[in-house]
Amino acid sequence: MKKPGKEERQEAIAQILGNSSIESQEELLKQLSDRGFELTQATLSRDFREMKVAKTPDAAGNYFYRLPGIQLPQPKSEKFGMTSPFFRHGIINIEFSGQFAVLKTPGGYARGVAQDIDTNNIPGIMATIAGNDTVLVILRENSNKADIILSLKLLFARE
Repeated sequence: MKKPGKEERQEAIAQILGNSSIESQEELLKQLSDRGFELTQATLSRDFREMKVAKTPDAAGNYFYRLPGIQLPQPKSEKFGMTSPFFRHGIINIEFSGQFAVLKTPGGYARGVAQDIDTNNIPGIMATIAGNDTVLVILRENSNKADIILSLKLLFARE
């Protein structure tokens, strides 16, 4: 039997992290072992660095391993007319300046957060521009900042 290589192993890691909520390296090592991959924690840590896997919190403060830009499957629900596929890594901080809001996210997640905001057509938000860990939100004139914060909480809140 051919020993699976690095590419196959990293693809398996990506599949597992994309489909499961993994809280520990031991849990991931067991799932990899079940798929025929035998590796050490040191090898897994090297794969994490190369793949830019990070352990990041969800809105409830639970930490999970994720790839940048990966959204774990969540049940869809309706909240005041908005679809809210809970984006598991969420927003770290928000600051307002005039007609702008700056959202801080974990590294690599700003694009996904901006896409969720744009997809949900939040009243008062004209557009978003995403960097690596920052989203610039352009607000409409006379938009209510409290309403924007409430809409973002509804969009990114855990069920």
